[in-house]
Amino acid sequence: MKFCRAYALTLPLLAILLAMFCQEIAAQQPELPVVIAYQIDRESNFLSEPGNYPIEILRRLGRSLNSQWQSTNVSLLVASLFDASKIGGPEFLKPLTDLQLSSAQKNAASAMLLLRQKELQEIVDSCKPASQALVIRAICESATLKKAIAESAGKPGKKSGSSAAIERVQAELMPILDASDYLGAALVISGNGCFGRLKIISDKKQLANDKIEHDISIGKYINEDSLMFFCQTHPIENPAEAFKQLAAVPQSATVINMVASAGIDFEKDILANTARESILYVNLEPSGDGGIPDIRFVAPVPEIEKLRNNLDKFKTLCQQTGIFTQALTGEFPMVKLSYFMMPQAAIYAGLCDRFLVMASSEANLAKELAHLKAVESGTKTPQPFSEKLKRFWKIRTSDFNLQLQKLLHSPILASQGIPPVTNLTFLEDIEYFVLKSHATPATIEFSLEIPLKEVRSKEKH
Repeated sequence: MKFCRAYALTLPLLAILLAMFCQEIAAQQPELPVVIAYQIDRESNFLSEPGNYPIEILRRLGRSLNSQWQSTNVSLLVASLFDASKIGGPEFLKPLTDLQLSSAQKNAASAMLLLRQKELQEIVDSCKPASQALVIRAICESATLKKAIAESAGKPGKKSGSSAAIERVQAELMPILDASDYLGAALVISGNGCFGRLKIISDKKQLANDKIEHDISIGKYINEDSLMFFCQTHPIENPAEAFKQLAAVPQSATVINMVASAGIDFEKDILANTARESILYVNLEPSGDGGIPDIRFVAPVPEIEKLRNNLDKFKTLCQQTGIFTQALTGEFPMVKLSYFMMPQAAIYAGLCDRFLVMASSEANLAKELAHLKAVESGTKTPQPFSEKLKRFWKIRTSDFNLQLQKLLHSPILASQGIPPVTNLTFLEDIEYFVLKSHATPATIEFSLEIPLKEVRSKEKH
């Protein structure tokens, strides 16, 4: 009996000691730091009852939002915590609502938002605000994120995979964190559409980079008659340094030797003559050879005469690598390139003034070359392009569904057993997607524009 009583008293005592021990361990483990703070505001009860809203994409957004947001809350506090063990995975920097945050973490997030309240409001004001809208603000202090990365890298006992991930983050983020003071962002969603800004700010103007100093200069040559296009500048690399890095990779020796055997200097004829900017066009309609989409690539070549003078050498290089070349007749110098293992598809290339153009079909190549010539000669009025930008991407949605169905019924996909894809009707509400970026020593800015088509006044909510 005494043994049973002692056993009965020991179990609760062990449970109490174990709980105290676990609490002590938990108290000794520091909380994950807040590195990004968010504030989501619902202006004028926007989308609180989305069922009758006339725009489908906003109805979907409202239903999704209301399933996670208590209707009584007008403002929601959210934060991203820095957990080095999740770097590289989908959970890294995942936003957590205030219900998932500790009191200390909520206080830290609130303090970050309050510190940059004025700056964030200025970003919101540039995002086409509306009286009825969802407004999202986000702030990341560079010093806070730098400290979190440094502390994670300095902790002992890290797994090799985790250490490598932290090193990658250090290499990619530290230079811009060292040069900047904070990252501020805002997103405004309303009946007008979705408009966002992300700004990286350096009060001491330390964001200058000689590799990205140039702006887009070929904006007037953009051909708007495409489903989507991507125009952007490319970093200027030092040819000698780039060649040195390339030569250090053992696998590249074969390519370098093959290029040299054709009489081409890899550094001077290729690396030193690469495009500083380009335009990529994509139409889903299968007008390319073999039923592939219409894809066109346009780039001004810095020294076009050097390229022209080396065309015979490049032809020799193609023959050495199993690529067949066929000269094409027409107004412009054009060539068909095909690989012996994929004879059903080909790449077409041509020259117009200082531009190198590549396309997935001869007809589309000729049209693009004619467009460039018309703009250059002044017989075709170019689209206005006055902003100093590093990037200008645009996706139209007016005929997206039609082009998608044509692609699914193209020879290249028709026999693949792909189930029918219904029309993405919500895209009919959208005019276009535009992503732009520009950079100065004081600011690197990205802007997003997704305007919605105007709803007839009698249908407006």
